[in-house]
Order: sequence, then structure tokens, then C-alpha cells
Amino acid sequence: MLPGSSVMKIRGSALIHTRTFLHTRWGSETTSLLVAKLPALAQEVLTSPNLTAFGWYPVIVWNALVEEVARWPGKNGTSVIRDIAGYVAERDLTLAHKVLLKLGTPDLVLRQASVFWSTYFNGGTLIAMPEGERCFRLVLHLGVDAQTDPGRLTCREAVPAWQDNAIRLAGARGGRSHHVKCRFEGHTTCEYEVRWMR
Repeated sequence: MLPGSSVMKIRGSALIHTRTFLHTRWGSETTSLLVAKLPALAQEVLTSPNLTAFGWYPVIVWNALVEEVARWPGKNGTSVIRDIAGYVAERDLTLAHKVLLKLGTPDLVLRQASVFWSTYFNGGTLIAMPEGERCFRLVLHLGVDAQTDPGRLTCREAVPAWQDNAIRLAGARGGRSHHVKCRFEGHTTCEYEVRWMR
């Protein structure tokens, strides 16, 4: 979040779907070992039977989880983060969003970027700006405190993977989101350039 604001939270559905992805792809034993390496708060949230899809949880739980996934031995961490983001996107869209993706165009979906962002995070803003035919620039306004804001892996891997999947579901061919500016590298915002062929 921006300076002076409260701790940002993430929607429980993203945590639930990430946990399901790990159990399905890595197995329960490996997932349990991974969760055991997380800070106490993250362990408590991720193992709770009361974790709810519509609840809001401290973003530090998400940050700790994706950072541990990214450094897990024998796995391609950044690729796994992208796979998780795609999985969450496919599982977590509401019926209204699924209709938009099915009936809409990539252009229309990207114009709704701020709505999609607020589906997962209760702070920050993601603004979409068309830059020509089949090209958008998306600008993400957030802080850089790992205790209160989504971390570097979210911006660098998860957000572009989610965007890739969203435009693919909306019918784009040859589409890709590129993280071209990063708030963790001295820029005031993260920026994404999204292009597709048709």
C-alpha cells in the first residue's frame, strides 16, 4: 500500500486455490513440508479449516508462501508462480467475470483490470491504458514494503501470468504481458505491456 496506509490484504480464494494447486501438483507431503517452513501467521492461515474464499488475510501470508515456493529445491520457482497465478485465475473468476471473458474481447477484459485487481487485493490500483490496436499498458500503483504490500514475485511473475491467462480466455492468440517497469527497481509504479496477435 502507499505510505501511511494500513496493511493490504489478499482474498482467501487466492490462498485456497494456491494451496489446492500445491497439493495437486506437489502432493500433500511436500506441501506440508513447505507450509511448515513459513512464518507462524502464514502456517496458521494456510492450515486453518476456517480459511474462507471471501475472507481477507494479511498479504504477508501470500508473500511468504510465494517466496518459499520460488526457492523450493528441485522446482523452477518462477515458472511455478506463473502456473499458480494461471490456476487461480481459472478457478477464481466469478460467473459474471467468466461471462465477460467468454463474450468479451481481450480489449474489454483489460479495460476491467482495476476490477480484477480488487478481486484479489483490497488496496493499490491497476490502471489500463490502450496504446494502439491489440496493445495495452497497465500501471500498478503500490508501495514496496513486504509486510504491507504484494512482493516482487507477485508483480514480476503472478500479475503478468494472470493477464496472459485472462486475455487467452477472452480469445486472444499470441498474447503476452511483459513486466517493463518495477517498483522494486526504483520506479514509482510497476508497468506491464500487454500485446496479442489476434
